[in-house]
Amino acid sequence: MFKKGIRANSLHGSLIRLNKTHRKMAKIEFQKVNLTEGKPKLLDFIINHPGCSQREIASCCKIEPATVTSILSSMEKEKLIYRERNPKDKRILNVFLTEKGIEAQKKVEKVFLKLDEICFDGFSEKERIDAINTLNRLYENLAKRKKDKF
Repeated sequence: MFKKGIRANSLHGSLIRLNKTHRKMAKIEFQKVNLTEGKPKLLDFIINHPGCSQREIASCCKIEPATVTSILSSMEKEKLIYRERNPKDKRILNVFLTEKGIEAQKKVEKVFLKLDEICFDGFSEKERIDAINTLNRLYENLAKRKKDKF
């Protein structure tokens, strides 16, 4: 069933295959709507946190601040976002989606819903919920121990 390779029948191997295929399919769909890597994640974050700072984006999205600045500059040129100085601290730029950015985020949402539909083809609602819960439990187990040495 599985190709021979590093940990082909392990959790690690399964997650790698799933992640790689999911990312590849998402990338193809995002390219169709002119969204390059990094932009979908930022669109999702900003729509849920309007007025957030670049530092908050970097921290919450686990992206280097310089990378966030670069992606936001590109998004600003494309009129997906606009930035305003924070009235309480002029050093901070608050980030907002434009109407075009909101429309782009809706496309991102559609891509991820379609990918969910594909991934869960043949699953019952209970199996779908169980799969998500299992993945979340796996994450929580690792998150609790990530600073520990093993």
